Amino acid sequence: MSEKIRITKRHPLSKKEVKELKEVIIREFPKIPMQWEKVEIASYENIDIYLDNGIPCVVKANGLMFPTLLCLIKRGYQWINGVIIDRGATNAVSRGADLMLPGIKSVKGEFNENSIIASFDQEKEVPVMVGKTLYSSKKIEELIGQKSKGKAIENLHYAGDLIWKISVSL
Repeated sequence: MSEKIRITKRHPLSKKEVKELKEVIIREFPKIPMQWEKVEIASYENIDIYLDNGIPCVVKANGLMFPTLLCLIKRGYQWINGVIIDRGATNAVSRGADLMLPGIKSVKGEFNENSIIASFDQEKEVPVMVGKTLYSSKKIEELIGQKSKGKAIENLHYAGDLIWKISVSL
């Protein structure tokens, strides 16, 4: 049985708080499709989710800020860099596994080591995971060309995880 998600607090941000939040998010994700008109925060334990006009768009958890899959699905994902992954990797990351090099088919955009990116299913071309890279885009391309093994991207968020469950409950 899944337990009911109980949000501990949810309230609109002040104009000053929105301005400060916008500066932080735009620095990291300059093209994120947020409108910044009605921004709220919802909290559950140590997870803060920022809603933009009712859509959960950005999460802050474990000291990191990153877009939610729900935002990528509802508002578009062309703006975020990432990797294209095969069906086997999609199945693995959809259960919470980190992304391994053999599952990556190609790189979308350019990014540095420790960047927040999305992983896209090769067949459906939709985001299936948000993660933090262990390598730059150039290094990942080099490693997949060499048929290297090992972890490439740390899984931060996938459909069905706690962040997803909180997002769809808001």
